[in-house]
Amino acid sequence: MTYDCRMTNEAIDSANHYWFDDDAQRQRSIELLEAMRTYRAAESAMRRRTETSMGMGENDLLALRYILRAHRDQRSTGPKELAAYLGISSASTTVLLDRLAKGGHIRREHSPFDRRALIIVPTATTDDEIRHTLGNVHERMVEIAQQLSESEARIVIDFLTDMREAIDEIDAHAPSSSRRKTATRVSTESAK
Repeated sequence: MTYDCRMTNEAIDSANHYWFDDDAQRQRSIELLEAMRTYRAAESAMRRRTETSMGMGENDLLALRYILRAHRDQRSTGPKELAAYLGISSASTTVLLDRLAKGGHIRREHSPFDRRALIIVPTATTDDEIRHTLGNVHERMVEIAQQLSESEARIVIDFLTDMREAIDEIDAHAPSSSRRKTATRVSTESAK
């Protein structure tokens, strides 16, 4: 029995089409990742502009946004919760809160439920200041997101969730001291 190695025209067209699809799919993937990269760069630039105009660092602004969101949701926020959210020590949280309080962005109050506990309350001017600094950027982002159909939004949400999980897995199995060294090295390099 002999084996005929020649392919029919239909088989050749099918094979070319398969490889073309693979190349096209790879190109779409590269374009998608590039779009994500440029979005992240634009968002980082917006954060830097906000930080500069408000005279704050990244953690200060992240903390302030978290506190404002909790306040709008009528939830109280304590230093311990904020430290967990930011992934920083309680000492660093104290320094950060001192800085925000000195700048007039927050005040510390005793919890109405436990007088020994403190809660963090944003000042009225802080919310106005952030809205003024950011202008209508968040509203514009919501308008763009609302243009997606329910199924399109679900695809984007699932994709971004999967990407976040993939990124979270990086160094997840490395010893924690190794991850800290990497994070310290990266933050030191980015500060240069």
